[in-house]
Amino acid sequence: MSLFAPPGASDAATVRRLALVLLLGYLLYLFSTAYQAIYFDSNIYWELTGRFYYETKRFNLLSFDSSIRGYLLPLLLFPLRAASYVSHIEPLTFSRVVGAGLAALLFGWIGPSLWQAVVGGQLLSWRRRLAFAGLGFLFWRDYFNFPLSDFLSLTLLLAALLLVLRRGPRPGWLLLAGALCMAAVNMRPVYVGSAGLLLIAGSWLARRRYSWPLIGRGVAAFLLGMALVGAPQLAINVRHFGQWTPLVLAWKNPAKPQSLYLSQLAWGLAVQKYETTIDPAYPDPRVMYVDPIGQRIMDQEHISYVYGLRDFGHYFTAVRHYPADMLALYARHTFNGFDLKYATPYAPRVHGSTLPLSVLNYTVLFAAALVLLHRRHRRLTPLQWLALLVVVGPCALSIPTAVECRFFIPVFLLLYAVVCFLWPRDWRTVFLRWPVAAAYVVFVLGCLVLSANTLWHMTNGPRLLWP
Repeated sequence: MSLFAPPGASDAATVRRLALVLLLGYLLYLFSTAYQAIYFDSNIYWELTGRFYYETKRFNLLSFDSSIRGYLLPLLLFPLRAASYVSHIEPLTFSRVVGAGLAALLFGWIGPSLWQAVVGGQLLSWRRRLAFAGLGFLFWRDYFNFPLSDFLSLTLLLAALLLVLRRGPRPGWLLLAGALCMAAVNMRPVYVGSAGLLLIAGSWLARRRYSWPLIGRGVAAFLLGMALVGAPQLAINVRHFGQWTPLVLAWKNPAKPQSLYLSQLAWGLAVQKYETTIDPAYPDPRVMYVDPIGQRIMDQEHISYVYGLRDFGHYFTAVRHYPADMLALYARHTFNGFDLKYATPYAPRVHGSTLPLSVLNYTVLFAAALVLLHRRHRRLTPLQWLALLVVVGPCALSIPTAVECRFFIPVFLLLYAVVCFLWPRDWRTVFLRWPVAAAYVVFVLGCLVLSANTLWHMTNGPRLLWP
């Protein structure tokens, strides 16, 4: 199938049916969950919508004055908040409806279509598409109750990449792709590096099919789309903070400007994993798993947990002084990022049993590794490498921080796609062997040991694998 052609009619019909099934399924599920409100980060986004209105008692885009979050997600939530105010319907109701639509869009269309565009080959069957959507539901279903940026920003980035790959250097489509890409960056600044990679991927793909003047017009259209979405953020930054940049400043405190990422680097030394809970029996909504080695490095290097690092040089000094310890620390971070224990951003019970979901997660990770090893002789094309870096590259920037599993969502979805879309038809002949079974047992036991070590260091803990 050509990358610059829409999917066939039969494939499009399958996509529509699956997306409708997912939409109805998520609506039924989300409205059956026990959550009573939107919490913490999701509520912050909801409350930020008031910045557009309360200062002047009429809508004013430039009255938004948050230095740590972008304007776009609160702006998209503003009509929902107005509808909630007028109708007296709880915000969670609107959030669930939007979340169901987002899940159907991501798992039913964007994800599989992007895989098809990058990998090519035969059209994906409805069974493989449904399996991919099923894994997304199994591990992340409760996230779609809440107005968070994680899945929305990723969906926008994937949609931008899909447009670049499928529509070629057509200015109208690339204008939209640029706008979607900048929207993702505004919601999740960690995606800022993906914009340049998107342009490279599009140019690489188009270089043999289109003239350079046409490619140049496409690049200009993409940049214009980015500028249109970035312009309001630029105006907000200039008006309130005197900063001439279209990117989110990510300052914790405007009175004492410092990059949030520098603070995250400091927190990442002390905290090897971070979770949030709504458990009334737990004394703090923040569930942190401390790292004694990282805390010792902070003491030796005089790094403050509260005030963070002075600059990036301060951080690299610590890396230079303790290279082996830092490598081991970030290996723990990487494992903890993949050690998914809740299908929700807000754990209802801290000491509840999470072992079944953990073992299922380890099983999927093992299956993905098995498939990749089975196909290890098939090399990626340059375009596939670029697409891979666009989607999962930013996750690497999350490893040095106080890791949350949601930071690794792009990698999780890629691994689900590997399992569901590359699983061999003759898998019984290939995988049903005793060495594979033995490797699986060793892998799961190793993951449980590493996970138990992390749980042992929980604040207000320790916590057990099976309470």
